[in-house]
Amino acid sequence: MARVSRAGRGAEPAVRFNHTLLQRARLDLDLTQEQVAASIGVDVRTYRRYESGAVNDPRLGFSVRSPSRRRILERLGAELGLAEAELLVVEAEAEAAPAADPVAERAGAASQAAETPAGAWRPLHAHTLQRARHFVGRAEIVDRLAAWADGSPPSPRVIALLGVGGAGKTAIAERFLQGLGDAPRPGGVLVWSFYDDPRTEAFLDQAAAYFAPGAGAPGAAAPRPPAAPGEQLARLKEALGQGPPHLLVLDGLETVQAEGGAGRAHGELHDALLRRLLCAIASGLGGARALVTSRFELADLSAWAEGGLATIRPEPLCEGDAASLLRRWGIRGDDGALGALFETTGGHALSVAVLGSYVGAFLGGDAGRLSAARAAHLAEAEQDDVLARRLSAVLSAYARALPPGERDLLARLSVFPGGAGEGALLQLSRAGGEIAGAMAGWGAAELARGLARLERLGLVFAARPGERCYSTHPFVRQHFKSLLGVPPERVHAAGSAAPPPRLDEAPRRAPREREAVDAYEAILTELLGAGRAGEAYDIYALALGGFAHLGLKLGDMARGARILRAFAGGDDPRGMPASLPARVRASLAYDAGLYAGALGDLAFACACYEAHNEIAGALADPAPIATGLRTLAYTERLRGDLTAARRLLERSAELAGGAAGSARRAAAHVDQVHAVRVLALLAAVLHDLGEVGAAGERFARLRALGDAPVARRALWEAEHALALGRRDEAREATARNIAECRRRGWEGHVAHGHTLLGLALLEGGDGGDGDVASAGDVASAEAHLVEARRWAAATGEVEVALRCHELAARIALAAGRLDDGARQALEGLHVAEACGFGPFRARLAVVAARCALVRGAGAAASATALADSAIAWAGEDAWARADALHWAGVARAAAARGEERARGRELLAEAAALRARLRHPGAGASREALARLGG
Repeated sequence: MARVSRAGRGAEPAVRFNHTLLQRARLDLDLTQEQVAASIGVDVRTYRRYESGAVNDPRLGFSVRSPSRRRILERLGAELGLAEAELLVVEAEAEAAPAADPVAERAGAASQAAETPAGAWRPLHAHTLQRARHFVGRAEIVDRLAAWADGSPPSPRVIALLGVGGAGKTAIAERFLQGLGDAPRPGGVLVWSFYDDPRTEAFLDQAAAYFAPGAGAPGAAAPRPPAAPGEQLARLKEALGQGPPHLLVLDGLETVQAEGGAGRAHGELHDALLRRLLCAIASGLGGARALVTSRFELADLSAWAEGGLATIRPEPLCEGDAASLLRRWGIRGDDGALGALFETTGGHALSVAVLGSYVGAFLGGDAGRLSAARAAHLAEAEQDDVLARRLSAVLSAYARALPPGERDLLARLSVFPGGAGEGALLQLSRAGGEIAGAMAGWGAAELARGLARLERLGLVFAARPGERCYSTHPFVRQHFKSLLGVPPERVHAAGSAAPPPRLDEAPRRAPREREAVDAYEAILTELLGAGRAGEAYDIYALALGGFAHLGLKLGDMARGARILRAFAGGDDPRGMPASLPARVRASLAYDAGLYAGALGDLAFACACYEAHNEIAGALADPAPIATGLRTLAYTERLRGDLTAARRLLERSAELAGGAAGSARRAAAHVDQVHAVRVLALLAAVLHDLGEVGAAGERFARLRALGDAPVARRALWEAEHALALGRRDEAREATARNIAECRRRGWEGHVAHGHTLLGLALLEGGDGGDGDVASAGDVASAEAHLVEARRWAAATGEVEVALRCHELAARIALAAGRLDDGARQALEGLHVAEACGFGPFRARLAVVAARCALVRGAGAAASATALADSAIAWAGEDAWARADALHWAGVARAAAARGEERARGRELLAEAAALRARLRHPGAGASREALARLGG
């Protein structure tokens, strides 16, 4: 090795690192800097110093005495096929080499030393998308995506690459990202693979930290702590809505979509927060856009199919592109031979690539050596799921041809959907026996050679930036996982070094730290995979505390919903493991409904409660069914189906001894606590339906039974009193209720109470319609809003969040902050619409209409449209309908056209009559408005 010193005449010439050759080699292989960095195990900033030439000292050249530099040189040579003699050149050779662009070189070096320019964003590859080793065709799609990324304003907002597994969706997305490059951009780029990590809350965490970092440069590491579950989406939407052309690239969305069945539509997203995010982007959220890949249609975005959503379905490769791809894999043969190979694949991109790799690696690249019999076998599935079966046949041939060690390595790697590092794979080889298979006895060198060969064959790829972690395509993973010959959960446990699932080591209190909860979820998942559902339930109910801890205390609703979906083995809550007792299966279905309801997934929550009631029907005890009927009624009330809610409560009351009879008789089947809860909820439903006298009679009956109102039943009675104008009564009762609920640790009820106290401070200033309030009342209402938002932020519970939106909008209206009031009302309206909260849609639309009316004649059309929508959305809710009719009439009162004024009189007359029947405090305001129109 030549000395690197240049200190004096006669010294040996300095050695320099040949960075121009490194750049050419990377570009020839169609690799990004991130991919090369990941493959050699360094961060991208370190790699860029090599490619820019910044590692060359102007005076001393390039020293290779450092062990770390020696390892990097060795890995660069192995990954890019370059000899050390090519990478290290003496000074004379370096000067004779083609000159690099000095401006570009200085810019490259500076980019490593300087922070991201103000107002610019560096792309964040949370996961590395699998790159096609040889990319052919698809130019039209890639060009379309490139033009879309550069467009202003972007239309459509969401592009979905849809197709069967192996159609090339991920490769197209990765090629598109290559074209975007790694340089700072005016908007952020976040790349996430749900194949690698299907946890939607982890994605939202990362996205919120990246797009809304707080202080510092855009896209920098977040100085703020991770957002609470209820803040993730709000923080992310606020950041995306500020205008920069941010881009989300989401790969493998089908892993978080439903396959269809009981309770879920095909392609429906499991996570309500992710659904709301994509719907917001599709409808127009700042300059934000999203590129997603999936095997399923985006059912939740169907409303934007004509504008905000565009679907691209990559066609199979044509014969010419397939032939080109085969030749790039080193396949020799005339057009006829290549055409025969093409026919065996049907142009399925992954099948062509795997077949090309197979022929190139094991048949010497000679297409003619693929026997007619084997070709017929590969093409035999002409009638049944052609593409999947053809690829399976190709992979079967591949598995037979691979050396045993590499075959078993690929099979074991397939157990880890998010990829596995070299350390985990070494643990498997050291485990020996059936865990290691043919890898037994392998050391680090043998493992590195096996991984490198599989990567050259296109069967594995580097999965995470900056780490020596490997993964494979889901289709390849599925096939090779079937060849394990040992339960996958045993391999996973050996590779992850997960602790044995022993409940006697569980903490006395359910954990709060995210790392501990993650660990328990991993154990639970492994137990379910091993068919040990009873032990998995113990982990959920005891170690994780069930819904009482995971949901109500941690607010980890998305995790809870995912765990319960794992128990059910899919989207049907009736699919809880048959090995569990019926009572346990029923409780799991019930908890699934609680998580879904908190997340605002009301339709699925109803499906879960119905499943609970069906399972509980086999029990001799009617108490679970009575509870399930009551909770289902509660959810139907939120949806606005009051008649269904009433019917369910009447059935539940029959089990409790009869709502019309004495609740004391309920002890025969169901305790009195349930009986009074049914009676209280029935009173609330009757109030909504406009049967005010009947509602009041039932609230009075509760008191006669000796019930001390607390929690929801006290809140419902206070809402009844407030609606009738009895503000002091409502405030005093709610203040007592909040104190009691706080003492018992029922923070969700406390939050609901604060929203009610805030509304009570604003109600009735001018007959119940104007939200006229003193400055002190507004300030006090805002203090209650702050308290309520603590729970909404901690848990993301949608019902409380909607109540906060309504209170915030009405506070802003009372304070004259009309833009803020309209924004809060419309944001809440979008959430209510996405989640199916019918009455909330009407109430929030009314507040938005009122904000528009105060602005003056210029906003009259908007106010009219919002109020008309509120009438339709009110449905059976008499109070929401009465307010919507009133404000729709008022909106038309100022119209110059006679027909509009006539319609206004009709609406106000209906509002006045309905409000009078309801004993609404605003009945006089409706009559006065009608009189002004001559009605």
